Amino acid sequence: MKTLCMYATVRFMPFAETQEFANIGIVVCAPDKGKIEFKLARKRFARINQFFDDLDGRLFGKAIEMVNAELNRLKQFAYENPGKRTADLFDELTRHREGVVYFGKVSTAIVNNVDEKLNNLFEHYVERRFLTEQYRETVLERNIRTLFKTKNISGFGQKELNTNLGSFRLPFVRKTNKGLEAIKPIAFERKTPLAAYEHTKQWVDRLTRLNNEGIIISNCMLLAVEKPTKNEFYTAYTDAINAAKMHKLLVANVNDENAILTFAQS
Repeated sequence: MKTLCMYATVRFMPFAETQEFANIGIVVCAPDKGKIEFKLARKRFARINQFFDDLDGRLFGKAIEMVNAELNRLKQFAYENPGKRTADLFDELTRHREGVVYFGKVSTAIVNNVDEKLNNLFEHYVERRFLTEQYRETVLERNIRTLFKTKNISGFGQKELNTNLGSFRLPFVRKTNKGLEAIKPIAFERKTPLAAYEHTKQWVDRLTRLNNEGIIISNCMLLAVEKPTKNEFYTAYTDAINAAKMHKLLVANVNDENAILTFAQS
């Protein structure tokens, strides 16, 4: 039987001045069934520490505990008061308020199974499976920016570079008296080993073109690659690294801060 439900994301915004937030949960309401269901991220949610690098982790844990307790209380109320009172309760719950935790815009859906809808929404908005690959490289870029800020390394910024075949963006480009320098973080987190290899090889080809056209020489470009966590990706990883070295590009483990700093400070 089809059921009308409303849903909203649970958002965590620890620093009001930046207005940056992360989705940490989903709450779903089916008023006619007297049902409020929710799913929250774990208290140890790695993405929070990666996104808010200067956050005290205890704040997030306390926020999760607080939201969990409140939503459990409202879940019981909805069970005892189906219909309009549950709908009104959900409206009040999701009304926009300023705070460390708040709710996103309410949406509606007609579903066969409320619990299944909840899980699908959680995967999409919180686990972000739809953009894991792109998101991971964003995290790597953020980590390098934080490293540079901590070590007072300046000059690197995002830049669009034009070649004879087209243009593309690099997240870290700096002009020096030797010419341009560039760093490109690469996440080896792809669906298949072939996809991971092709993604890295695409960037090897792009950086090689910069060298061939005299835009940036090869030994002034660093590929900062994240090692794969799965054994079946290791051959693809090795082949991709060898391809980069064959074109005289510099390569480092993206988690090797000393290697990245050595390049940036040379």
